[in-house]
Amino acid sequence: MKIFAYIRVSTKEQNTDRQHEALREYEGTNKIKFNAVFEDKASGKDFDRPQYKVLKEIIKPGDILVIKELDRLGRNFMDTPKELQYFFERNIKVKILDTPLIDTGDDKLDYTINNMLIGFLSYIADKEREKIQSRVKEGLKAAKDNGVKLGRPERTIPDNFEKYYKRWKIKEITAIEFAKLLGISRSTLYRYIKEYDI
Repeated sequence: MKIFAYIRVSTKEQNTDRQHEALREYEGTNKIKFNAVFEDKASGKDFDRPQYKVLKEIIKPGDILVIKELDRLGRNFMDTPKELQYFFERNIKVKILDTPLIDTGDDKLDYTINNMLIGFLSYIADKEREKIQSRVKEGLKAAKDNGVKLGRPERTIPDNFEKYYKRWKIKEITAIEFAKLLGISRSTLYRYIKEYDI
C-alpha cells in the first residue's frame, strides 16, 4: 500500500503552504511518510491538470490519496463525484483532512456514506464558485450602471488624421505614406478611415 497526497491552487500567485502544513501534520500524527506529493497550479473547474494526470497513472488499488479539502480535488459539482467514484471503484481510499469521512468498518456502508457525503460537499463547492461568479457579474453591472466603461479602451482617431486624410483623398500621398505619417499600421489606418467616413 502506498500513500499519496495531492495539492492544488488555482493560480501561480496563490500559496500552497497551508496545504503542505496540513499534510506534514497528517504524516506526523499517523507516523507515515507520503510516497509522493503531487501539486498543480491550475483551475479546479476540470481535471485536465498535469500532476493530477500523473497521480492517476501511478495510484493503484489499495493505495490512499490524501487531500486537505474537497475543493482542492475539484470544484465542479458534476465531475468531482465522478472522479471520486473512479477512486472508490478501484478500491483507492480518499481521505479529506478537513472533512474526515465516516469509517464504520463496513466497506459497503462506507462506500454509500462516502458517496452521499462527497455528492453533498461537491454541490456546496460548486455553489460557492457560482456565488463568486455571480458577485463578479453584479460588480461589473454596477460599474456599468455607474458609467464605468468596461473592456478595451476605445481607440480615438489621431488629431492630425484629417490633414493627411485630405492629402490621401486627392491622391497626393499613398496609403502606405499616410500610415507612416501617423505611425500606425495599414490595417489600423483603414479602420480609422472607415470610422471617419461614417
